[in-house]
Amino acid sequence: MAPITPFTIDIPDEHIDQLHQKLQHVSFPDELDDAGWEMGVPLSTMKRLITTWREKFDWRAQEKKLNEQLKQFTVPVAVDGFGDLDIHVVHHRSENSRAVPLLFIHGYDLLTDILLNTGPGNFLEATKLIPLLTQSEDSEGVSFDVIAPSLPNFGFSQGIKKRGFGLAQYAETMHKVILALGYEKYVIQGGDWGSIIARIMAVYYAEHVQAVHLNFVPVLPPYPWRNPLLFLSSLISVPFSAKHRGYISRSLGYKSIGNAYYKQQASRPQTLGYGLHDSPAALLAWIYDKLHSWSDNYAWTDEEILTWVSIYYFSRAGPMASTRIYYEASGQKPDDVERWMSLDQSFTARAPDNVRFAVAQFKEEVMMWPMAWYRVIGNVVKEKEFDRGGHFAAWEEPELLAGDLKEFLGKGGAAYAVIEGKDGY
Repeated sequence: MAPITPFTIDIPDEHIDQLHQKLQHVSFPDELDDAGWEMGVPLSTMKRLITTWREKFDWRAQEKKLNEQLKQFTVPVAVDGFGDLDIHVVHHRSENSRAVPLLFIHGYDLLTDILLNTGPGNFLEATKLIPLLTQSEDSEGVSFDVIAPSLPNFGFSQGIKKRGFGLAQYAETMHKVILALGYEKYVIQGGDWGSIIARIMAVYYAEHVQAVHLNFVPVLPPYPWRNPLLFLSSLISVPFSAKHRGYISRSLGYKSIGNAYYKQQASRPQTLGYGLHDSPAALLAWIYDKLHSWSDNYAWTDEEILTWVSIYYFSRAGPMASTRIYYEASGQKPDDVERWMSLDQSFTARAPDNVRFAVAQFKEEVMMWPMAWYRVIGNVVKEKEFDRGGHFAAWEEPELLAGDLKEFLGKGGAAYAVIEGKDGY
């Protein structure tokens, strides 16, 4: 197998030229008067962003900034039944020799099902967290080695063309990346798809995964035939809480009208893919719709939006490849794939109790339940609700997310001392 090698983002000139040529010929539909955001991204916003992308946005400047800011590598891993894969990884080590290995798993924040719907995400989500987490702390604090891979089919990781690369395979890939970098025991932070994959890793690799911090936790409601004790408890407490009723209403609203993008990607990703691959305007609208709708009034700059979307456009496997996770997660177990977990199964899977969980719930998350319902996922030892922030917590409120991680894993925290073999952990 090839060695771990340094990686530099270097998009070929012809790909940038092609993007500019397509942007020169974008045509726009009309829209209803005073539509605002009710029907999607407003026409005036799209026209402004396309003009900026075409005339002002400098990809080479963003590429240079990312290459200077991020320590990037290509890590080869062998996934059972799928051969060797090249995985793009951002890996920053703390100067503290006692730093905790933290696997940060992004989501598809273009992007999940009846009770999950996740949005367009990539390794960029970790960039604001890295300096907050890797800075060396004294003996009373905690610092981290941050490992932020691009999932297969995302960013600059290799794409998968063989059928059956499902959630178990994403989990296996992430676990083997960590092992390849020399870590035997580690903790995970995840939101969006990263939350689902982190929970699956906690089930399959509990001897390695010491703790998991989640800021998005899709679970099934406590139906009486599935969890009678939690159901009875909910009858007593939840109906009398206006806050909890609001959470449930939000989640059911998302299930009924907010997950159309998921249903399309889970059922006919190829059909959608032609538009995402060929049209930068379609890709921009598809992603920015969720960036805007799922954040807590975050003031996205044009540069942030266009950098985020450009990474999808220039991704190694192409922007359509990232939609396949929806299709595979919602399908049936292929005959030639040994390990498999569907999305529905992931909602009910419970990790062994040695893995400690923390749940952080931000004010404008797309799906929210009463905290008590999250305890079905495993040994939840820390719960916290924040009065601001949305689905993209690592980007919108990095200080809050980093602070919660440190409370969870630092001295006196509910998961302190979980990393075996380290003095003080």
